[in-house]
Amino acid sequence: MTDSFNHVTCPKCGYEENTTTAQKCEICGQPLKKSKSLAPVIAGVGAAIFLGALGFTGYNAFFRKDASQPVPQATNPTNPPVDANANPGVDPTATTPTTTPGQPADVAGALSWGDRVLFTDASNADMQAGAAAYASGDYATAATRFEAARKAVRNDPEALIYLNNAKLGSTPALGIAAVVPIGDNPNTARELLRGVAQAQDEAIKAGTPVKLLIADDRNDAAQAAAIANALVQNPDVVGVIGHGTSTTTLAAAPVYQQGQLPMISPTSTTTELATVPREGGNFVFRVIPSDQFTGTTLARHMLTLGKTKPIVFYNSQSSYSKSLQDAFSTTLGLEGGQVVKLVDLSQGNPAAELEGSGADAIVLLPDSATFDGAIAVAQVNNGQLPVLAGDAFYRIDALQKGGASLTGTIVTVPWHPLKSTPPFAQTSSGLWGGDVNWRTALSYDAFQVLSSARTVGNVVPNSGASGRAAIGQALATQGFSANGSTGAISFLPSGDRNTTVLLVEVKPGTRSGTGFDFVPLP
Repeated sequence: MTDSFNHVTCPKCGYEENTTTAQKCEICGQPLKKSKSLAPVIAGVGAAIFLGALGFTGYNAFFRKDASQPVPQATNPTNPPVDANANPGVDPTATTPTTTPGQPADVAGALSWGDRVLFTDASNADMQAGAAAYASGDYATAATRFEAARKAVRNDPEALIYLNNAKLGSTPALGIAAVVPIGDNPNTARELLRGVAQAQDEAIKAGTPVKLLIADDRNDAAQAAAIANALVQNPDVVGVIGHGTSTTTLAAAPVYQQGQLPMISPTSTTTELATVPREGGNFVFRVIPSDQFTGTTLARHMLTLGKTKPIVFYNSQSSYSKSLQDAFSTTLGLEGGQVVKLVDLSQGNPAAELEGSGADAIVLLPDSATFDGAIAVAQVNNGQLPVLAGDAFYRIDALQKGGASLTGTIVTVPWHPLKSTPPFAQTSSGLWGGDVNWRTALSYDAFQVLSSARTVGNVVPNSGASGRAAIGQALATQGFSANGSTGAISFLPSGDRNTTVLLVEVKPGTRSGTGFDFVPLP
């Protein structure tokens, strides 16, 4: 994907590269407004929920409500509401002001070890009392109140992070910052924080004291850069997990690189991240495959099927769709195949282009605006040629609309619970009282990467700049590897993860309720 400030961010799945003319999100189909809203997005439940908004244990994320849904207002500590359609309350006593992208950076009010509550969309008196106690240094009281808050709203990662920070109190601990878009999309922020909160909890129980500093970049480039500067200047922070989107990651990455503070991005896929200058060693990495890997994986899988002459459908007006098409076509051309026809889904009657194309396979790389056109292509094909598709097809709409015409279609995915390294998915479900999604899995992996690098570099609390350098050196060392929910994690010199994208196949099934399921390839 390419990145531009002239794009619209999806309030549901967090995808920030929709074109300004797009009516719906290119990834999840969420209707788009042309101005950002701070109102929390309340995802639906049941078969209408898409992968980007929630997760799943043992199956596909978008078919059930889960722990990635909004944290509701706590009204009964013994039986808190868990309805995904509940309207979260607004906490009038919250210390973080409501802000919008483009406003001056508020770094002091956007950082918290537990001394302020950053999420303002759910009122919880115990959280506020715990923050006040933490700020005064009364860690015992803070822990008691955060524990109460955690019991009241089980799926709130902010409460668990502050609880563990308070339990550590003044004990020397490694400091890791997690930068998420709370002010822009609190649900996405919580999804990311659940992964690092789970990893912190496991690390502490294993005897490694780690404190997490939560930071809100509001999905705003200027705020992200300001936060990056503040973190670079904070000697207690030896590593950063973030940022939540490609735009903010690109804005902050040069700051971390120049300041030699290791940053692991869990969700930024833009190929531009690999172009950040790496003078003085590499300090910028990511655990999610880039767009180049997605296109390459599709091309290589198609070649293993003995197909070399695909017809490719994409949207020339979509940066997301164009990026995948470029990566796919380039790899295919270099490795023995050739695109026989390139069809713009935004023009004319794309399905009619199948006749007489001479293709031996179909590749569908739509965005949300052209998704229905891609479905129409599959329906006209009706199983005659094998079909491969980008991750925009990893949604319930594909199964509902495509039905039997998609049987056998191969789709790229960033994570699938049935391919997750045990026991991550099961542990997450037990910890949060529901299923999690790919953002949670990948932020968990980002923590595991920093943890492994800390071990390799023998980094101890209060190590400051030397600890950062040791972690950065470990990450950049050939042969470095960490284990996470997505398996072994290693990096290329560019900081990109050295991996391939997961592939799933559409098959008849009963779990989704549509008659078809996404099933991981062996």
